[in-house]
Amino acid sequence: MIALTPLARDALSIAQAVVTEHHYLRRPVDPRCSVEGYEIGLTNYGFAGYLIFGRPEATRCQDWYGSVEDVQVGRCLVTRWQVLNLARVWIAPEFQPGGAHWEHWGKHRGYYIPGFTDRKGVFRSTIASDTLRLAIGRIGYDYLLHRPPVFLDQPYEIRWLLSYCDTRLHKGVIYQAAGFELYRTNEAGIQTWRIPLPGLTLEQDAAVREASRIDPRAQGYRAKRAQLGLPIR
Repeated sequence: MIALTPLARDALSIAQAVVTEHHYLRRPVDPRCSVEGYEIGLTNYGFAGYLIFGRPEATRCQDWYGSVEDVQVGRCLVTRWQVLNLARVWIAPEFQPGGAHWEHWGKHRGYYIPGFTDRKGVFRSTIASDTLRLAIGRIGYDYLLHRPPVFLDQPYEIRWLLSYCDTRLHKGVIYQAAGFELYRTNEAGIQTWRIPLPGLTLEQDAAVREASRIDPRAQGYRAKRAQLGLPIR
């Protein structure tokens, strides 16, 4: 069974260091993207990797997302505050092809790597895509609890998750398997994959609003807004 554990500040720093050393991009996620993440765990194995998320670096993308004003005039579907970027997926080498736990099918012993054997008898792990499906169901809520919205009169519910794929290195298989759709491919061969996120329940929305109410950062921005004589809701 796969488990996701939200990363605290110190654990997030460790995750950034690990992906900098071992992920093929060889660099951390820019902290200006308001980074959050999960530790991936597997039953009886423990630690199995990291997922790291952040705000997209691009503030506007065609007719998909942009500013609050873009949405108000119909230029974009959602605001940039309603989109997250899946910036890093890193699975520990023990669970990669040739790793110590590869092809470990001993369900009866309580040890099991999710996956399947294809028609040629080759084992295919589904850790990455299964983990993404779990994250899709909760990241919109978890992220807002850790980084509460400031102005509740503006759209804040996270509606979309995107991720980029360099087709010179990858084929986007995990995104297809996790239910993402291919949004576009640019001239450099970089694909943008996206998937809609589930909406907040009434209970989740109430928790997010309470987190915003008591968050010092949000309080500070609202105070500045009030000094300018603008409405606060």
